[in-house]
Formats: sequence, C-alpha cells, structure tokens
Amino acid sequence: MRGMMDGLSAVDWAALTHAYGSAADVPGMLRDLAGGDRKALDDLYGTIWHQGTVYEATAYAVPFLVEMLAAPGLEPDGVLGLLADIVDGASYLDVHRGFLPRSQRDTDEVREQMTTELDRVAAAGRAVAAGTPAYLQLLATHPDDGVRVAAAHLIGVLGPAGAGEAGAAALREAVARDGSGAVRAAGVLALGGFEEHVPEALTDPLPLPRLVAALVAGRAAPPVDALTQVIERDAPACLRLVDRLPGGAGNALAWVATALAPHTGTQVRLLTAWLSHADGAVRETAAHAVAVPLHTWRPAAAALVPALVAAAQDPLAAVRLRALRHLAGAGRAAAPAADLLWAAVTRGREPAEPRSPDHRPVAAAALTALARLHDPRADAHLATLLRARPPALAHLADAVAALGPWATRCRAAIVDAIEAVPAGYDRARLIRAAGRLGADPRSLVRVLRRQLAAHPHAAGMLLGDLGPPARAATRDLTALRASEDPTRQRIAARALWRITGEAEDLLTVLRGQLRDHHALETLAELGATAAPLAAEVKPLLDNDYEWLAVHAAAAYWHLTGDATPALPTLLRTIDCVPWGVVTVRTLAAMGPAATDAIPALRAERESPYRRPRWTDEHDVIAEDEGWTAICHHALSRIEGRTTGTWPDVVLPEPARQP
Repeated sequence: MRGMMDGLSAVDWAALTHAYGSAADVPGMLRDLAGGDRKALDDLYGTIWHQGTVYEATAYAVPFLVEMLAAPGLEPDGVLGLLADIVDGASYLDVHRGFLPRSQRDTDEVREQMTTELDRVAAAGRAVAAGTPAYLQLLATHPDDGVRVAAAHLIGVLGPAGAGEAGAAALREAVARDGSGAVRAAGVLALGGFEEHVPEALTDPLPLPRLVAALVAGRAAPPVDALTQVIERDAPACLRLVDRLPGGAGNALAWVATALAPHTGTQVRLLTAWLSHADGAVRETAAHAVAVPLHTWRPAAAALVPALVAAAQDPLAAVRLRALRHLAGAGRAAAPAADLLWAAVTRGREPAEPRSPDHRPVAAAALTALARLHDPRADAHLATLLRARPPALAHLADAVAALGPWATRCRAAIVDAIEAVPAGYDRARLIRAAGRLGADPRSLVRVLRRQLAAHPHAAGMLLGDLGPPARAATRDLTALRASEDPTRQRIAARALWRITGEAEDLLTVLRGQLRDHHALETLAELGATAAPLAAEVKPLLDNDYEWLAVHAAAAYWHLTGDATPALPTLLRTIDCVPWGVVTVRTLAAMGPAATDAIPALRAERESPYRRPRWTDEHDVIAEDEGWTAICHHALSRIEGRTTGTWPDVVLPEPARQP
C-alpha cells in the first residue's frame, strides 16, 4: 500500500483534467478509497467517470484502482464496477456533440478535440485491460459471491480484445464449477461479451443461470419455443435474484423484457403470460414491466390490451392500478376498454394510490384517455366539473387539452369557468380550450377582453384567431399594442390584423422581431402579404437554433411559394419533437413541392417503433399516434391524394405562455 501511495506522488495530477477541471484532487480520493472510505468511490464516479464519460486523468487513476483490489479491508466489488464502467465509457464530446450549434459540429477544432478525447478513452480501456490478472484471481479465489460476480462482469465487458482467451477460460471455469448461482449466471452473461453461448447452463440446477443462458442464447435471433419456455418458467423465480447481477434492476421482469429487445413479439407473449400468473408478486412486477414494449413497439398496445383489461380487474389493487394506467395511456388501442376506463372515472381515487400533488390519479388518467377518444361521457363529466365553483379541475390539464369541437356539452361551461379559476396557467389552458371548442364568440370575447391584461398571450392570440367576430375588442387590443413589451406588441398587432384585415402595422412590428420564432410564425400566417420581408428571412434558414431555422423555412415558403431554399432545413428537422411538428405542417402545406421529403415521412409513419422523445410516460403513445397521423397527412398532401384538414391529435408542443 505504501508503494501505491508513492506512485500517486509521481503523477502530476494538477496538469491533468477530469469532469470538473483540474485533477489535483484525485490523489486524495484514491487515498481515501484505499483507506476504506466508500464515499470516495462516489467522488471518483463524479470526476474520472461522469455520467458515462471518461477524461484525461482516468487512465492515470486506473492502475491505482487495480492495485487497490488487493488492499486489506477494501470491498473490491465497487472498484470492479467502476473499472467496468470506465471500459464502457465514452468521450464527453462524442456524447454531447449533437448539442453543439450545428455550424460547429464538424469544424477542424471539434474533430481535433474528438480525436484527443477518443485517444483518452482508448488509453483508459487499455489501462483497465492491463489489470486482467487481478480480475482473474478475484474470480477464481475471492470468498465473497458479490466480488466474483463483479469480476466476471468486468472480464465480460473487456471481452476478447481486453481479457483475451484467459478471460474466456476463467469465465467457463466459473460457469462450470462455482458454487454460487449468481456467479454462474454472471459468467454466462459475461461470456455473451465473448460471443459465446453456454447451452449446458440451460440445465443448471438453479433458475438464475438458466434464465441468463436462455436470454444470451436468444439475443441474436428470436428465441425458439424451448428458450421462451425457460424464460417464462424461470423469470418469476428470479424476481429477487436479478438484482444480484451487474445491470440488474429492481424490476426483474422489466430487465428480462429489455434483454429480449428487439424481439418484441416474445416480450408481449411473456408479459401476457406473467400478467395472469398465480403469484401476485409476479403479476404486479409484470404490470410494471409492460411499459417496456408498450412504449417502444407500436403493435404492442393492441396486443397487450386484452391482458391489461383482465389485469385491471385483478384482486390486487397494485395490479389494477398499473393496468388501468397502461390502458389510459394506450391511445386508440384502448377503445375496447372505454367502459372500464369510465368505471375508473366514476369510482375516483383508489385507496392504494399515493396522495402526491405530482401524481395524477388513475381516474384523471382515465378521463384524459376518454377525452382523447372523443367519448361523450368525458364531455358530460368535464362539463359538470367545469360548472362547480371553483371548478374541480385538479390533475385534469391533459383532459381539458383534449377537448375540441366534439365536446359540445363543455362549450358554454368552459367559457363560464375561465374567470372562476385562479389566474395563471390553469386559466390560460381554459382560454385555449375555449378556442378549440368553438365556443360562442360573443360571450367568449367579453371574457377575453377582461383577461388581456393578465393573460395577454392566451387571450390576445385567441382574439386574433376569432377574427372579425372579435371586433368589440379593438380598443383593448390597441391599448395592448402600445405596450413596451415586444411580445404584447406582436400579439396585439396580429389580433388587430386578423380582425380588421389591415397588415401594415403588423409588418412594422414583425420587421423588428425576425429573430424571434414566434414572429416568424406570425409572418407565415401573413403569407404573400409579407413577401417584402422574404430577403431578410432567408439567411435564417441556416441558423444554428433549430426553432428559428424551422420557423424561418415555414415563413419563407408561405411568403414566396418557393420550396427550394426551405427544403434542406425541413428535411433535416423531421423528428418527433415540437419543431418537427412545424416541419411536417409546412411540408404538408407545400404539397407536391415537398416530394423530397417522402422517404423520411414514410419511414416515420411506417416504423414499428415509437418515435416521441422528451415526453412524459403517459403521453408517449398519444404523441406517437399523433405524429404518425400528421406524417400520413403530409404524405397524402404531397402525393396529391387529399387536401383534408389538419388532424386533431396529440402532438409534442413547447411550453405555452399564460
């Protein structure tokens, strides 16, 4: 140990860097860890390995970590885990390159930095591989099962390039002779890193090695029936064993389902079986694990709904709740379960539900699902809630957002409720919903005039959307136009244009705000009337800020009718995120001029995998279905098959202002 400390002093740590700058503090962390301080391990995870990335100092620290494995009193499993994570680490720039401004991603400076960082990643990996004899020794002789499991995992991560044939041989020996089922399972899993399957492990006397052997064997191709039967039988027996493996999770069946990707049909088959298992703990675990295929594979929703309907009537409240949540988030596939969802609405909160202000009750989730299905019961129920004073709308923002012209019972109720809720986002949501419902313009205008001061964005935009029927608000909007705030000026000028048809003042406002994507959105509405501003918009097509570039492309097309300059921007931004919605809407408006977008739109529409990113779990399927619908609509417009209206669907949206 003293020799190791001497070696630490020989490294110029201050000249090296880690995730937070100078690595001068690394020797202290290593000394503390060698002395048995487990907090030092967390500190090293935050510096020489940070959220999956490794740094210049990492390779220099690794030999000391390897030497520590033999230190008396140290628990080596944590150090082995850190070393394995270092081998799997990436460079910071490699992970974050996509977050750089687009114009900087491929510069000489970035490429040079990437090369330097990747060299450091490779050096760290070589440093870990140099410690292979120590890992082999721990796997063969350490008395603690957890240490042997961690050693097997590290050898598997190193693979043939790092641990060589000696590593594979040691793993085979562990699988054949180790007395611990967890170690044998870890060995089977690690041999998968060497592209080796272990058929004899399928007959191991314990379920965990058998389960892992079946998963490894089924990784390359859809598991045959015999392997699927092993997984179906043994996974329930491993509910509390999987977490002994590196990478094991609290939900064993979710871990199994994830390991089976991309064999989604097998995932669905197994989870369906486990949802009706005799053991309630298995059913509860499966009810959570259903999210794995449900939120990744488009056909999974329809395939799983029958099993979820049965699970929603399970004797265990935890199973019922989770099944109902999945049904509420299953999109159109949940239509056959509408009566079950309605029963959840009328039953209200289940006794077993957590009472957290951030936790949406299952009744609210069910009502949102029914509203998205345009079920008239949701319309009637929400109308009743809106008429209460104050309106009983806790947890119902998504249900209100799903209201549209179909919700005739809510039209008058929602206008009356606007001023009965506190000012802020709740009131703004009701204002926007009133616009979508097609409420009576006269009563709506009276309310909106009173709300302009507190909610200029929501009220002003809706007054503009109403157009000439909002003429009574002209004086109020003229006063708002006199504001010194640019946003209020733009909203008021837009509304006055939509009401009066006079565009000159709006053009004056927009000319000074062209680097604001909201202004570009309004410019697109003006269309050819704003054509003189096209030359100022065109340079924004290459802007690094995607929001600005996409709205510039939309505006340029609507101003000029010329698709050629705008298409490159639009083609690179077809993605299921808020700016992608603007892109697809613009491509649909272009029609046949957007022919170059057909392959990308078809790929988005026809992919078997869900596309949304950056969304809450309960909206994944709804947003994916909405995304598919608008891509289909755009394709129909481009291919000249329809000029229909824009679909009324759930889509990724940016945060809205009140």
